[in-house]
Amino acid sequence: MPVFVTAIVIGAALLLLGVTGCAIMPGGTNPVTSDPARPYNGTRTADTVRKDFYDTIDDTVKQTGLTFPEWNRADPKSIRRVTCAVGSELGHHFSITLWGGASPDPKAAVEKIKDYWKSKGWTIETIFDETNAPNPGMQIAATSPTGILVVFNTIKNNSGTVDDNKWSRISVESDCTLDPSLNGVPTPKTSPPGTGS
Repeated sequence: MPVFVTAIVIGAALLLLGVTGCAIMPGGTNPVTSDPARPYNGTRTADTVRKDFYDTIDDTVKQTGLTFPEWNRADPKSIRRVTCAVGSELGHHFSITLWGGASPDPKAAVEKIKDYWKSKGWTIETIFDETNAPNPGMQIAATSPTGILVVFNTIKNNSGTVDDNKWSRISVESDCTLDPSLNGVPTPKTSPPGTGS
C-alpha cells in the first residue's frame, strides 16, 4: 500500500487533537468553537449528526464516480461508533472506511472532488500526489463546514490484478455529539413483529 495511506492516519489524528474555546453565533443559540474543523463542539443532536454523516457518504461516493459495493445506506453494516471528547465531556462520533474500484485517472478524480468540496465551502486539509508510482494514486482530505472529516484515496491499478474493489478508499468521521440519546446503533433497528421491543 502506498506511503500516503499511513499519512492519513497521522493526519487525521493530528486534526482531531485541537481543543478550542466556545463562542455564540450572532442571532443563534448553538455554541460554536473558533476551530472551523469542529464548529459545533458536541451540541448537534445524534440524529442530526447521523443524517449529515450518511448524506456526506452518499455525496462523496456519488462525486467520485466510482463503485463502493460495501456502502448501503439502508443497511450500513460497517459504521463504527467511537468515543470522543469535547473538553472534559465524553461523547461519540461515527466513523466508516469504504473500499471501492480503481480510478482510470486519479489526478482528475481528486481534482473533481476538490473543486466540488470547495464549492460547498469545505476546507481542503491535505493532498498527497503519488502519480509517479507504479500504481499511480492520489489522496485528498477535507473538513465539511459542520466538522465532518473525509479522506478520499484512489489508485489507478496498473498491476492488472483481478480484484478491482480495493483500489479506492473513502474514510469519513463525523463530528462529536454529546447527545445522550445516541445508543450505539448507527441506524434504528426494528424488532420483528410481535416481539414488543
